[in-house]
Amino acid sequence: MAIDHVTKKTLQRASLEMSLKPFKSLDPSAIDEVCTEALRQWQPLLEMAEVASMLLWVSDGSEILTWKGEMDVRFEWARYIGFANEEMFGHVTDNKDPHIARPYTSEPVAFTYGDLKRVIESFKRIAAEKFGVRLEVGATFDAGPEFAYSDFKYKDHPEINRAEIGGKYVSLRTHYTVVCSWSKLKGDSVSYAAYPNGIPEDLPFGEFLGKQCASYLPSLGFDYIWFSNGFALSYFPWTYLGANYNGTQLAIADYEEVTTKILSFWDAFKLECPDIRTEIRGTNYGTGMDLAKDYVPMQNLYDKGYLTYPPPNSPWGALNYDFGLEITGYLSRIAELPKDTYMYRFYANDPWFWQNPWFDYYDREPHDIYCPLAAARVNAEGGVEPPGVVQILTIDTEYGELQAESASEIIPHIRKALKDAPDQVGVVTWLYPFRELHEMLQADRNTTGRVFFHDWFIRNAINEGMPLNTVLGTDTFRSMTAKAKDKLKGTVLLSSTAGLTRNLIEEIEALVTDGAQVLLYGDVLEPLLLEILQLQRVQPLEGDFDLSISLAQDENGEQVSSHKLRHRADIGDGGLSLTLQDNADSSTTVHAVAVQNGEERAFAVTRCDADWKGGRIGWLHGSLPFQPAGVTHLPIRQEAEWYDSSVLLRYMLQPYGYHLVQKKQTTESQSALTFISRHENAFWFTGCKQNTTVQLQIGLPEGVPLFPGQSVLLGSDTGVYALDRTFHEECRIVVSQKQQSSVLCRENSVFPMLNRQPRRNLTVWHLKDANLTLFPPVEAIAAGIVVVRVNEKEFLDLTDACQGDRIYLEGITGRIDLLW
Repeated sequence: MAIDHVTKKTLQRASLEMSLKPFKSLDPSAIDEVCTEALRQWQPLLEMAEVASMLLWVSDGSEILTWKGEMDVRFEWARYIGFANEEMFGHVTDNKDPHIARPYTSEPVAFTYGDLKRVIESFKRIAAEKFGVRLEVGATFDAGPEFAYSDFKYKDHPEINRAEIGGKYVSLRTHYTVVCSWSKLKGDSVSYAAYPNGIPEDLPFGEFLGKQCASYLPSLGFDYIWFSNGFALSYFPWTYLGANYNGTQLAIADYEEVTTKILSFWDAFKLECPDIRTEIRGTNYGTGMDLAKDYVPMQNLYDKGYLTYPPPNSPWGALNYDFGLEITGYLSRIAELPKDTYMYRFYANDPWFWQNPWFDYYDREPHDIYCPLAAARVNAEGGVEPPGVVQILTIDTEYGELQAESASEIIPHIRKALKDAPDQVGVVTWLYPFRELHEMLQADRNTTGRVFFHDWFIRNAINEGMPLNTVLGTDTFRSMTAKAKDKLKGTVLLSSTAGLTRNLIEEIEALVTDGAQVLLYGDVLEPLLLEILQLQRVQPLEGDFDLSISLAQDENGEQVSSHKLRHRADIGDGGLSLTLQDNADSSTTVHAVAVQNGEERAFAVTRCDADWKGGRIGWLHGSLPFQPAGVTHLPIRQEAEWYDSSVLLRYMLQPYGYHLVQKKQTTESQSALTFISRHENAFWFTGCKQNTTVQLQIGLPEGVPLFPGQSVLLGSDTGVYALDRTFHEECRIVVSQKQQSSVLCRENSVFPMLNRQPRRNLTVWHLKDANLTLFPPVEAIAAGIVVVRVNEKEFLDLTDACQGDRIYLEGITGRIDLLW
């Protein structure tokens, strides 16, 4: 009897996004031809998944709002390049402005709902018949004005573009408005599918959209709906400001009022459209950021089961190069899951505007593939979960081109990034208080400043090279067994002090005293935590300080140990208010001190007690270098003379054995993003250098890492590397060597053994009395198939050298071959 071996797929789902622009003819054969070509180009990605999907960008969602239930009716679709509804944009100055929407081709086709249904049917049929793929099709709804002209939004029912909070209408911009999810519609006498006699007065928008979707989506063959650009979360999706923060004042809104309004849409929509899966793009910001500025109740949406996936990583990084914001938001959302997996989204093309990121903004560099896919979440078993869904925004350009070149270049990078995806905790893991941040603001809106600081400080730190790419939610942490928590000893557990309840502090203390590594940031209020860190509270100070740092710092032409710090208590988690206890013992080390008019405040400390089995706890207050500002997309940094202390978070890894500093030619050189993940026992160094002159100086607890294909000068505790703009480097060999030599590591040919053929061979040349720590796959160590040959002659006996997940060798000179 034959056995049918089914290969497990890498992904649960591969999702493509596309506009209607490639359909330049609505002849059935022409529709089939476009669908076939679209799927053919991305077939290698689709084959990696159990199911596929096509998210269709038809218009801006107004085609749902105006749906009458009649297939022969034409609708306005996104057939433009540029900004539609131009009167809504302050930067579009007159009718000759080149930014104004223009038809993408001289004669765009006219779509009816029946035509759209035929496109959907064609995609599904061709996917099954020609590619053997089960394909779902998704609809989209966007709250903004830019994609297509909409009489419904801006002429017939402009009232839905107004947000009422605290008894008054609010907006951060005069011109640009979006659909407010909790708005109410004025009555009309127009016939709609769900309201054939017209919209009744004061109908909640969520109820209207839900009923229209319940008719529209199944009638046309859609399987799910996608809410775009922050819709149904925030009325202020494009700015770090919001209902609760106007740039100068925090906590200006009522938590219950705002969250009730946001949830009222979801409750009404899901009541009317309960059986259709809803997915969301989310805002450009993180969970804590959205909470601080807008009280977005993501926890409630997760708990209610309204979402299948968390919002994916924001595509905004491609436009503003703020990849720290992208990774921070991504990690904060996947810390906990509404169901069983999460999504990674890549911004390949743009069918609405002039950019096609893969070819222009990214310069065909894959950093926004490898960096987010180096991120992962920790589950209750202590295992690490990569994303189960990969989605491509979009597969067509503003001219409706389906460029095979784009797919053929992007897919191999996605495939490799998933192949190398983390399978254990990385060097640093963010313990994220997903539920606690919500509870803090619900209990006291005056904690807004602490919640604001929580995510923004990490955004700055990642932009400064903090290797943070693993996240663990506190709900998940509480559900972990002792065996699962033991796996956390392989990481530095990073947590803010905000949201740390006494119970969590006690659990962290138990981890540290049993050998774990913990690093905290933010103000310390809990007496137990003060005692663990041997700190005491004194009068809080804010304003200008001299900050002295005793750790090794980035080289910017000349080395300095002191910096000017301007600390804002409102967004900096309170004033600086801690000093060492008078009776602090020698296990506590101060690494940074802030001084104002002769008064000192501890800014960064670590403690490592002799009885803690090697465990260590550290703390950094931190500060945000933001100045009060008006309406801006992102915070405005203080003048260059003021120090961004978030880089200290990376320096604070030095007491834990991780020496990660950067050599820069000028003070203006941007730090390189650096992430360190683990896969099959190897360390993977992944990152992006926006300034390619920056060099990385790296040392691990075991010594200097070697990368295949790279040379490094040994003789100190660190090695200096001149890596590519995008780097994704494997490390399985770490060397500690006092004598100076330039060492080369290379992937080498695999020579046959007597009884087997090894799979890989890493060769290292020019060692001088070196101690080596080797990290071949754990399975290979356990199976006894690892071989080390010295100078092409001697095969070493590894019986005593194997130490759990590593092999330790001493006094090696010359060449080694590591085979398994």
